[in-house]
Amino acid sequence: MRVAAAGQDGRRAVFGALDYASGRLCWHVCAAKSGDAFAAVLARVARAWPDETLVLVLDSVGDHRSPPVRAWWAAQEGRVVPFWLPASTPTLNLQERVWRFLKSSLARHRFWADADGLAAVADDLLARIEARFHADPPPSIRLVNNFCRCA
Repeated sequence: MRVAAAGQDGRRAVFGALDYASGRLCWHVCAAKSGDAFAAVLARVARAWPDETLVLVLDSVGDHRSPPVRAWWAAQEGRVVPFWLPASTPTLNLQERVWRFLKSSLARHRFWADADGLAAVADDLLARIEARFHADPPPSIRLVNNFCRCA
């Protein structure tokens, strides 16, 4: 996510995980993409599902394979297992649909003048998203509440 403001860095990074079975999201908005930030998100995901063995579907982005993340994987002793997707296959990662929905919702009819405001709205929107990919009717991403009322 990016904010167009003169003289300041308006970028924010969003890392997240989607439970394919329940549609539950776990995410974190941070100042920049980095291996340390992604390792912190992985720790958040592990705390969100504390009693389960987790398989995380990941693409080959550099942050996902950085030294801090490799150290985090090693410390898990098999409780959290990465499932690496082939390179350049975003259609295989269902989380990419959530990111596309988020970006289109935040960009639609809006100009963001401040990065903190954008991050707050992204947090609010993500808190109300329910992503279902295996139910009838066909897969969808929908808001649990009306986003327009909150904006």
